[in-house]
Amino acid sequence: MEIRISRDSDVPLRQQIAAQIEYLIATGKLKSGEPLPSVRALARQLRIHHNTVSLAYQDVTAFHLLSRKHGSRLIVCTPEKPITGRPDLDDLINQTIRLARRHGYTLEELSARTRERLIGALPDHVLALSSEAGMRRLLQFELAKALRCRVKVCSPQELAANPELALGALVVSPPGALLAIKEVLPKDRPAMPIRYCSAESQFELVRKLKRPSIVVIASVSEHFLMVVRGLLGPIVETRHTLVSCLVHDETTRIPAADLLLCDVIVSARSGARKARKNDVRCPLIASECLSQIASAISISN
Repeated sequence: MEIRISRDSDVPLRQQIAAQIEYLIATGKLKSGEPLPSVRALARQLRIHHNTVSLAYQDVTAFHLLSRKHGSRLIVCTPEKPITGRPDLDDLINQTIRLARRHGYTLEELSARTRERLIGALPDHVLALSSEAGMRRLLQFELAKALRCRVKVCSPQELAANPELALGALVVSPPGALLAIKEVLPKDRPAMPIRYCSAESQFELVRKLKRPSIVVIASVSEHFLMVVRGLLGPIVETRHTLVSCLVHDETTRIPAADLLLCDVIVSARSGARKARKNDVRCPLIASECLSQIASAISISN
């Protein structure tokens, strides 16, 4: 697990580590079931106190992204496999036939059940989950623009308390919320995991800044700001000034910046004025993930 920290950064080491772990999981670079280094091993690797690593692990665990079984090391606990290349349809069908036979189902039973499912109603909208209101706004904005269908949002807690919210919906969620709602969804229509974009191209712009600069992160989401700030901490160190700006509405004034990293909502609002070359848009959802969601809901984006 590649983690980089900077003691010279204004961003606390604990936040730098937690943000990078969450980023590695959300982009699929850390896979489900993969163990993390022990607290002491990572502390030795980074040459910091083990309590700092322990607190960072606790922060990530609080988002239901890590779990520990029988005293073993922490593992990535997202229940879904990461998005990979498109499998061959015949291979999927063959695998289903073999699995059905192994469990004692006849081909006639499999055929009848498959026919039922195929003629059943497809979801007519998307329901996106997040515990934070700002992240729900971002997910709704990106999904609606890419998929051109109805997109509703709620928190995992709201869905767990009222499963009827998922009726007629394709439920999508970042990995951390999947476990909380797994039991309330029908087994034949589980939630789809959302994978985030890699932000390497945006981070590379920060690395290329030749003189001390002001880097501003602007977003409608506190969680977005927290994660991006944690990721940028080891990059900006003390050479640059890192400023976070939570955008409440159109009246929020964004500080002057040599480089402005903004989420898609802030970027869309800024589009009303003449765009500057130092304004950088930071999408949240990976394009391949959007394609998979579009395919699942049987629409074309």
